[in-house]
Amino acid sequence: MLGEPKELTLERLRTTSSASSKQNRNAFTDYMTSISAPFVYRHGRRFLGDPSLSYPLPIDLVELHRQTLRTLMLMRVHGSPICSPFFENSAPKMVLEVACGSALWSSACHDYFKRQGYSNISFTGVDIAALSPDLKAQGLDWRFVQHDLRSALPFPDEEFDFVFVKDVGLTAPEPALGESILADSLRVLRPGGVIEVWESDHLFRTLLPHPAIPPGTTEQDVDQAENSATYIISPSTGFAKAQNKYLSDYNTWLQLAFDRNHLTPVPCALTGWTFSSDPEAIGHIGTRRIAIPFGEVRWEREGVGGEAAPSRGHLRGKSVVMAEKQSKVEPRTLTPDQVALRRTALTTTIQFIEALEPMLKVESGKRQDEWDRWWAGMTNDLLEQNGTINGECLEIGVWWGLKKG
Repeated sequence: MLGEPKELTLERLRTTSSASSKQNRNAFTDYMTSISAPFVYRHGRRFLGDPSLSYPLPIDLVELHRQTLRTLMLMRVHGSPICSPFFENSAPKMVLEVACGSALWSSACHDYFKRQGYSNISFTGVDIAALSPDLKAQGLDWRFVQHDLRSALPFPDEEFDFVFVKDVGLTAPEPALGESILADSLRVLRPGGVIEVWESDHLFRTLLPHPAIPPGTTEQDVDQAENSATYIISPSTGFAKAQNKYLSDYNTWLQLAFDRNHLTPVPCALTGWTFSSDPEAIGHIGTRRIAIPFGEVRWEREGVGGEAAPSRGHLRGKSVVMAEKQSKVEPRTLTPDQVALRRTALTTTIQFIEALEPMLKVESGKRQDEWDRWWAGMTNDLLEQNGTINGECLEIGVWWGLKKG
């Protein structure tokens, strides 16, 4: 994994988020005064008005801020805006960010490579809405192309040597479209070029105690997980259904709503399958799946058999029997940055649920007053009562590979 985790501190998250929010506000205001496409309002939020679009989230400043916080959090978790190992001693020349939104990733990627001594890099962003600020003012070689991802990317074959794709699962009304976005991203990538995809699942599960680190995980990834108080997971990692009543309700309603709109609530599974389904197109495939608890977890402090959990035991793949044999250690205490990271995961998740209120309320069958009471109970439980102490978490994934030529 690339990166300089120490630079992505809590203070830097706050500073970058504030600057990005100001840029987003100016760009968003300019965009809204000039756009001709219709919008509709639901529950006080602005959505794209095209009825053929299945994208479920609002297009407003509140949502842009949520996405900014989530992206900054993910870069803190990974320690870098790039996870693939192919640029350790080099840099791309032509970079494409698909579904770029505010283009925060492109800006961060530019800064990352600039710190490595690389500056001659061209960035292109593509999205259905022109929400990105003018990154040329920040010194980037930047262009934005407004485009509906339901049709082929408006670029010639093999134009880019790095394509970055993030959170396109919500733009795809069916798995076939998600696959076509990936296929078209490969089309515009030159042979030997790098593709990297970030996704987050939208259904929430409970992480079972003390997951062992997957075999083959690098020491650097282990250290980054320890530093961020997150857990590297694999298909064999143990999960249970969400124990929190409110997240369980949400899971039920989201599944119904996404089924109705032909969206997948678990894009990580689809992305992993898509990457591995065409070995003739992508080689040197790598992946990283991570669980981010929403808060302090009971078993992190209690450990096995009532003893405090060792701070690194779960990362070293130690068995339960080995853990039981260890002498008692001090309870694990999260650092302020680790607490802030988990709080950001929870806050952006609550904001995500709020953004989906129009469709979730329909599936819940609740009247507005009933929904308001449910919402008040949920926010109090999750934010004030540590309602995720059993281990409910956000699951994220990254996949990368080289295009075969």
